Amino acid sequence: PVEDRIRKAVETRLARGKVSVYIDWRESGESSVKLNTAAARALVSNLRELGRELAIEGDVDMATLATFPQILEPQNGGQDADELWAFVKPALSEAVNGLVTMRETEGRELETELRGRLDAIAGIAASVEERAPDAVAALKERVETKMRELLEGVAEIDESRIAQEAASAAERADFTEELVRLKTHVTHSLEVLDRDEPTGKRLNFLVQEMHREANTMGSKTTDTEVSVAVVELKE
Repeated sequence: PVEDRIRKAVETRLARGKVSVYIDWRESGESSVKLNTAAARALVSNLRELGRELAIEGDVDMATLATFPQILEPQNGGQDADELWAFVKPALSEAVNGLVTMRETEGRELETELRGRLDAIAGIAASVEERAPDAVAALKERVETKMRELLEGVAEIDESRIAQEAASAAERADFTEELVRLKTHVTHSLEVLDRDEPTGKRLNFLVQEMHREANTMGSKTTDTEVSVAVVELKE
């Protein structure tokens, strides 16, 4: 009778997650269950019919019948919804308060952990950003050197062509955009942690985006130091 009130009471305190509420109701004095005679008769009839169909000997006894809970109907002792709610509400409130307190404690610990990881990611990104110009320059130099080696004694060396190919290779290996987006995601994640609202879904999305940028950086670079840093980022 008070299920809807329970649902609304929980929803006002908890914004995210699947919540199950279990209520163990016990009354002293008169029995809080009533025999459903019609259900018991139908059950006996069905069991006897099943016995005949399967050629099972014996009849349905009380011990067998007592194992079927559907023949007993829980009773609320004649109390109406308001009377029931007067008992349920304080117990529910106590339970939800305990849950909220536990979640807040876990949330603070998780926030500390997440901030530490985001700081580590920002530090790695800064080291990659510092290394990036040297990595691109080194790649450009390797391409130029390799092309000269391949063309020497085979064809006339066209310096402008070599420079063009080297620049093209360097451009393909440039991950400036990915690095900028990664740093933006870190900043956004820290801002999200400052909000006084559920942030799990947004943080989950941002983590996926950061991982995507790290993957792209790793696939673009040919620099060993950057590759090692990308592995650290992904970890």
